[in-house]
Amino acid sequence: MASDAEPWVDPDMQLALARMAEIAREHDLPADRSRMTPAQARHRMEVDRGWWNQDRPPLARIEETTVPGPTRPIPVRLLHPSADGPLPVIVYLHGGGWVVGSLETHARGMHVLANAANCVVAAVDYALAPEHKFPSAVTEVAAVVEHIAANGADWGVDPTRIAIAGDSAGANIAIGTELHLRTRSASPVSALGLIYPVTGNDFETGSYRQFGPGQWGLSKAEMQAFFEHYIRGPEDLADPRVVPMLADLTGFPPSFVAAAGLDVLRDDAVQFDAKLRAAGVPGSLTVYEGVVHGFMTLTRTVPKAQQMIEDLAG
Repeated sequence: MASDAEPWVDPDMQLALARMAEIAREHDLPADRSRMTPAQARHRMEVDRGWWNQDRPPLARIEETTVPGPTRPIPVRLLHPSADGPLPVIVYLHGGGWVVGSLETHARGMHVLANAANCVVAAVDYALAPEHKFPSAVTEVAAVVEHIAANGADWGVDPTRIAIAGDSAGANIAIGTELHLRTRSASPVSALGLIYPVTGNDFETGSYRQFGPGQWGLSKAEMQAFFEHYIRGPEDLADPRVVPMLADLTGFPPSFVAAAGLDVLRDDAVQFDAKLRAAGVPGSLTVYEGVVHGFMTLTRTVPKAQQMIEDLAG
């Protein structure tokens, strides 16, 4: 691994960072995201990721539907890579600190995933904080998973082959959903895909100390602000559905874990993977060196993003 003083940056990532800077200048986007209101931060991410989501790989079809939820109909976008079926389904949860992000900010990466895995991707437009604090996102995603298990054939998917995947806060929700389902009955989930997951609230890990100022994007201050928006109070930090490092992972489904080398959350992923393996959960960890947090959304120009999604698909 590169030294703390001069971490190695993938050349394609350097070009992508330069393009991000151009987009920020073109649209006069503020730099310090930790000080934005949720509405400002959402607008910034939609604008910032607009260019990256162009030229999406084609799919057989895209459907917009809803699932009955605890408080509202939950919007779900179904990405079908093939007309053949029924296919396995990946319930995908976009990142964005529980506060920002959408089905559009992560669209291209989800298209790539559907094609690479030859699975239907069911992208959940879960309720965002702070308007909808924990456990709203977890209970909504659990409702979607249970709906697929009971009614998946109506969508042309195989209800016996369900995976959950997500990036960053989306990966956190994926773990929280699995924990939530396991408290209710036997979980129907057969695999987890965790891309640079939020798994703890220790802001003094080695990667937080190294990258906390935000020189590569996501900062310690931003993550602290995200947690404040998401939780109802300090008592939620004792809930493993918020802080998965507190969970008993015995019997968890096989789990793919990916980390970005230049990311405050790198050690979250590494430590959670170690906890999974200690619990006897099969799976793998890959640290993609030289790339930053959020690289899953950069498939348009960063080959490592494409490679990571193909690894997840495998």
